[in-house]
Amino acid sequence: MNDRPVDSSIGRVAAGAGWLYGYRWVERLLDFVAVVVLARLLSPDDFGLVAIAASIVAIIDGLAAFDVHKALIRRPDADQALYDSAWTLALARGVLSALIMVSMAPFFSDPRLSTVLCVLALSPLLLGLSNPRFARFETELVYSRIGIQTLTAKVGSFVVTLAVAWVTRSYWALVAGTLVSSLLLTVLSYALRPYRPRPSLRRWRDIFGFSGWLSLTTAVTTLSMETDKLIVGKLLGVTDTGRYYMTQRVGVLPTRELISPLQRILFPSFSALLSDPARLRRVALESVNVLGSLSLPAAVGFALVAPDFVPLVLGDQWLAIVPLLVILVPYLGVRATLAMTLPCVLALGRTRLLFGVSLAYALVHVPLFVAGTAVYGLVGAIWSLVLAGVVYSGLNVWMLHRTLAIRLREILGQLVRPTLASAILVVGLLLFDGTVGASLSGWLSLGVRVPLGALLYGVALWAQWAAAGKPAGLETRLQQLWDRPRS
Repeated sequence: MNDRPVDSSIGRVAAGAGWLYGYRWVERLLDFVAVVVLARLLSPDDFGLVAIAASIVAIIDGLAAFDVHKALIRRPDADQALYDSAWTLALARGVLSALIMVSMAPFFSDPRLSTVLCVLALSPLLLGLSNPRFARFETELVYSRIGIQTLTAKVGSFVVTLAVAWVTRSYWALVAGTLVSSLLLTVLSYALRPYRPRPSLRRWRDIFGFSGWLSLTTAVTTLSMETDKLIVGKLLGVTDTGRYYMTQRVGVLPTRELISPLQRILFPSFSALLSDPARLRRVALESVNVLGSLSLPAAVGFALVAPDFVPLVLGDQWLAIVPLLVILVPYLGVRATLAMTLPCVLALGRTRLLFGVSLAYALVHVPLFVAGTAVYGLVGAIWSLVLAGVVYSGLNVWMLHRTLAIRLREILGQLVRPTLASAILVVGLLLFDGTVGASLSGWLSLGVRVPLGALLYGVALWAQWAAAGKPAGLETRLQQLWDRPRS
């Protein structure tokens, strides 16, 4: 990204990014509408029950993890035998996960949880049947087909979830939506890229060579990240689990929708630069600036408007999550600045290093989360995420230094402009709230403060970039895209 690629390269990446952002924003818009409607139709208890069941499913699926998708992305020379082996391994994983879920269901004291777990066991089974050749679209940066698949599945899930919620007013709406999404994703993977699977394990060693340590990493990460809802359910009850789940689901909205598409496109992009380590290092560093320029203002801005956003959009029954969001969202913005570390280390094939970092983080996160939740309730749970996240960010910096010799001061240097611009955003909105904004409320307040914050940030960021001599970063990329059609 620091090198100025030819127009065709810029156009290819821009087209891929355009599709990614396009379908992700539509997908998240549907998610947002669903959350708003479901928040008013269902209770925190309903959300808590499904969150606990979903965590159990994720843990079991994670322990049986075998990520053939990323292994295929790194193999542009994949042949029929490799795809057949990948399909067979993915199906075996899905069957194993489903059997474990069904066998565990009778041991839960809550009959609702047992029934939900049995039904949700269909999800990994359906996804295990999906088409491995579909990964070629990602290798080729052809995100239009991925967008069609994702949006179709999302629309189907959206319609079914809201319909069942309207009729039953129960947690079954969330379960039905999950299953419909899994079914459509699998069916469309074949409809959009034909492939006739054949059971085979001829090339299993090639897949294991990359996915072995990655699978262990997934298992450890899943145990670390998904046990939180089980811990909250055990210590605080199902209702507080629903509040915790909604805090997480709403809290990721500002940054995930800006960062996830970039994070996804960075993996194949980094993989294409493996033959040029110096350029890979420059691109990785510039990625920190791009991610920070997007995530920091979105996070701090959302934290400032959360007290208006939650009661207006979700309803008064969710007011308890406002102070939790104010703590969580800024942390997620800071953490997102290093979201390029995972695709970078994956592209380098350093999966064993990822496993070690995931294990170290889990050993810090889980006991800290248990202690924080037990002593301070939901506030303690959120603060424990923040404290453990500081450790995780440090581990990411260490991985970047270990793999690409990137130093901490270089990373911080990439974040100076977005940090200062975000500070100007915060000060500007606080001054506005203390003067003119004090007389505004409700939707009018949101309608004025959000564009005002965006304007303050954009002007501050652009002014710093121009004053610094227009260095490489998000502003440079936007300028290139702006100039390209005219050249």
